[in-house]
Order: sequence, then C-alpha cells, then structure tokens
Amino acid sequence: MSVKDKVVVVTGSTRGYGYAIAESMLAAGATVIVTGRSQQAVASALADLQPKGRVSGLVLDVREEEQVYKLVDDVIREFGRIDIWINNAGYSNAAGVMLDMNPQDALDMFMSNDLGLLYCSQAVMRHMLLRKQGMLVNIYGQGSFLNPSSPTGLYGASKAWLTSFTRTLAKEVNGSGVQILGFSPGMLMTDMITSPTVIGERGKATMKNYGFVLRFLVTSPRSSADKLVNAVENQRKEFAEVRVMKPWTPLLGLLRVGWENLTKTGKTPEFELHYQEAYQPIFIKGKNNK
Repeated sequence: MSVKDKVVVVTGSTRGYGYAIAESMLAAGATVIVTGRSQQAVASALADLQPKGRVSGLVLDVREEEQVYKLVDDVIREFGRIDIWINNAGYSNAAGVMLDMNPQDALDMFMSNDLGLLYCSQAVMRHMLLRKQGMLVNIYGQGSFLNPSSPTGLYGASKAWLTSFTRTLAKEVNGSGVQILGFSPGMLMTDMITSPTVIGERGKATMKNYGFVLRFLVTSPRSSADKLVNAVENQRKEFAEVRVMKPWTPLLGLLRVGWENLTKTGKTPEFELHYQEAYQPIFIKGKNNK
C-alpha cells in the first residue's frame, strides 16, 4: 500500500519523533494532519511543514476523550476519511529506579501513553471498521517486549501495556479489513533523550555511562520515521510488529564506537541531565521524627 494521497493522522507530531513521521509521510506523498496540545505548537509545526506537502494541523490532547472524538469528526468532515492513524503521542517523564519514582508520574504517563491511546483507537476504529479498511499504527517503546527497562521503568511499563493492548485489539478485529501495526522505532535523538530528569542518587548512578549509551544506541528520528513509512507500505498481513533495533544492533554500535575511538572521528551527543530528589511519601516520618 502506497501512502501517496492517503489521509494520515499523527498524534503528538509538533516535535520529536511525531514531527519526523509527519515529514516522512509528506515526503512519500501523503496528506498529513499533525496534532499537538497547544495552538502555538501546531502553528509552529505547520509553518515548517507546509512547504513540504499537503498538511493540516489540529489541537489535540489525547487525554481528553471529547477532543479525540471531535478531531476524528473534523478530519472526516474535511478530508472524507482517515486512511492511517498513528498513535505516537506519549512521553517518559523521568529516569531512575522504580522505588524512587513519584506515583503521580506513573499516573501522568498512563493517562497520556495508554489511556490516550485507548481513546484514539476507539474513536478512529469506529470509522475504519465501518469502511472495512484503514490502518492503525501504535508506536512501541522500551518495555514493549517485556525486557527490564531501567532506568525508565515506568515508561517501559506503560509501553508493555500498549503492546498487550495492540496484540489483543489485533486479535479482536481480525478479518475486519483493518490493519494493525506495532512499530518499535528504537532509541531516538529527541529532547526526551537529550534532556531527561533523573530521580534520586540511585537514578544518578544508573546514568553514569549515559553518554556512551547514546553513542552506540541512539538513531536519527527521521531515519526511523522513513523505516515506519516503508513498514506501512509493505505490510501485507492484518497484524504485524516491526522492530528497528535488531538483536545485533548493540554489537554493531559498539564496533562503530570502537572504530570511532581508534580513528578519533566520533563524539558523544550533547545532552543535559536534570536532577530531582527521590520520592518520599508523606506517610513516612522523617529521620528526626519520633
């Protein structure tokens, strides 16, 4: 399936990986609807993307169910259909060990990464199932395949939920004509990676080799987005999962870094860590309390 002339909605696409997806889809000839939480963010993205193809933009906070259904109705009213919906909106709000994390951070991520995805999937699938065609793409992440996800364990847990949801949905709509794609883009050079918040002393210890990890694992958002377009265009089955990071990717990365060190041609990507103290429940008395 070529994406040329397809109507594609990308949630969370005013920056980061979602923006790269929008660029790649436009380059392939799709009509793209970008979304973001603020009108200012949407307007800024549109100003950059409009010279690259047919693009529109709408404000959407995926945590608000009413906004999700309104956006689906608005897109169908303007373009007549939605061919591809990409659930990209989501984030990781902190790095650290699980027992030091604020439970509110887990709730905030669940609201965006998981409940928001549920709202979007329910809203757009009503439209696609009636047409008996279309594709729903869910963006996986660290944790999607149940590997330990430290130091971003809460984010990994939210992505494990997302994967289970995607596989279950694919089974439930099998035979409907609607395709489901779970796409794992790998570790991407976005501000979520280059400017993380680190929680507690144990979290700080887990990040001591962060620069080295970035050197051999991180990839370009646009490169991964191009691979997503290719996966969409080449999907034949009703359900598929695609992983950009292969089992041998870390080894190849280490070999590349070794060669760069030998030839003095490589450098550590720029990043900045922001530190916060570990979560302390108010129910626990302080050291000086008797």
